[in-house]
Amino acid sequence: MKKYIESITKLNQLTLVSKPDEIERYAESDIFWSQNKSGVYVNRKIKKGDIFQFEFGKNYIPEMSYEHRGLVIGISDRLLYVLPIFSYQSAKFSSEPPCHIIDNPNSKSNYYLLKKSEFSFLQHDSVIKLNDIRTVSALRIKYSHSSRIAPTSDVYQYIENCVIKKYFGSFAYTYQQMLNDNQQLKEENDRLKLEIDALKKAQECNN
Repeated sequence: MKKYIESITKLNQLTLVSKPDEIERYAESDIFWSQNKSGVYVNRKIKKGDIFQFEFGKNYIPEMSYEHRGLVIGISDRLLYVLPIFSYQSAKFSSEPPCHIIDNPNSKSNYYLLKKSEFSFLQHDSVIKLNDIRTVSALRIKYSHSSRIAPTSDVYQYIENCVIKKYFGSFAYTYQQMLNDNQQLKEENDRLKLEIDALKKAQECNN
């Protein structure tokens, strides 16, 4: 009980003195956790590319905290691998604009720009936090937006490739080199086939 009282005291000191604007978010996070921690798991039809509203809870800076959207990029039983989404504020990205498949494809930014003009489910421009992949329980889902980014789309594949490069840089580099080598071998093989066909035709003409 002593530890519990101490934790409540510390939390009150933090929220009331230094973080008064976060009181509601602290409270909502704790209420959601207490209501769902031991809740019955609802079998949801969750797929890669789905976007849900998640309660990420209280975390350390610069981890994502509280309620935000999230893009599901992987599923393992009841665990989801999620990329947080939050509102885009241009002033925060003035020195390093977020990457974008068309406008800024070669950027190494930790964020991807989702434009409202490109996605009907957005009410405003947003960014995906590429370097903060979260492993979360499906119980953290607050509700569905009935929205998704199709895994077969160029945008999703671009986002997934960015994540792979950030988390598995060496593997991504080696894999790309293998793809390049494979392409060169294919081109060489096609060239040799053409030469062989040409030699066969020449031989047939001579006969």
